[in-house]
Amino acid sequence: MRTIAAALLLLVSSFALAQSPAFTPGKLYAVVFQVSVNSSGKVEALKVAKVIDPSSGTTNPVDVPVPQSYVAAARAFLSKRSYTAAPKQFFTYTFYDPSQPERADIDPKADRL
Repeated sequence: MRTIAAALLLLVSSFALAQSPAFTPGKLYAVVFQVSVNSSGKVEALKVAKVIDPSSGTTNPVDVPVPQSYVAAARAFLSKRSYTAAPKQFFTYTFYDPSQPERADIDPKADRL
């Protein structure tokens, strides 16, 4: 039963992505996050600010949904970095490939060589 539910969820998700006007299979997007770091230098909060298409040459947002699995992967990826011990907020980005929604460590230069 879980297999059927998972397959149905995957089908619905892929259909929703395909219907998004900005979605192109195999294309990389940049997800801009607002990050809050606590006094221990650990990521405390992570919020999607916008998604952009780096190939457009602008920072205008595009309508590409970001699944929770990607946000969780980005949190894990960003938590590996060390931050200063002062509480602060900043913006950063990670690359997003809709065909790999659980991977936030994509480096376009290294992955395409």
